[in-house]
Amino acid sequence: MTSSKTADGLTEWSNESVNDDWYESMVPEQLMIHIIDDEQSVRESCEFLVNSLGLSTKTWASAVLFSQQVNIYYPAVVISDLMMPEMSGHALQDYLNQHDSPIAMIALTGNGEIPDAVTMLKKGAADYLEKPISSQRLQEAISAAQVLTIKRAKRYYIRKLYAQLTDKEKQVAHELMQGNLNKVIADHLEVSVRTVEVHRSQVMKKMQAQHVSELIQKLAMLED
Repeated sequence: MTSSKTADGLTEWSNESVNDDWYESMVPEQLMIHIIDDEQSVRESCEFLVNSLGLSTKTWASAVLFSQQVNIYYPAVVISDLMMPEMSGHALQDYLNQHDSPIAMIALTGNGEIPDAVTMLKKGAADYLEKPISSQRLQEAISAAQVLTIKRAKRYYIRKLYAQLTDKEKQVAHELMQGNLNKVIADHLEVSVRTVEVHRSQVMKKMQAQHVSELIQKLAMLED
């Protein structure tokens, strides 16, 4: 995984070296919970609550520091204040969206920021929490965000696998998803059955699927 700095000081991450099976071993309890707030008291309070749930945390005084130092292509949960100098919670969510990051954000809101929080949900945030933070709501929000970030990470990785397919292999994959047999696929694509078999073998290999049912499940995730 490599990165470079843009003109505005943010980090451009490269996803070229994502490990082939990195997401398979991911479970919610192993995910890092990043806490971003420019107020130290809020960071410490939130960190204490998250740690009490038995989860690992890392705190950040700004979203800029987070964006510069964290590998955004790995699943994680971010609990971020919306109103921060330099880079707001809104800007951070936009940044994650632009880079197709699987990270799930929970927005922290103060008085009068609920409309902003709703906007965050529309942008893809997992949830929003009002300050002061309720321990029960925090646990519920984190649980949902953990599920969301792992789902996004799997979809991201499957897209990476799918991108390796040739146009003809994608056609065969689509036919397999429809439940068509090799003979039917050969007729539809106007090729020999043997050619279909070769393409099918490559599809299964590149998509890392042991069975057609597994292939269909992975392709279905691309359409979610």
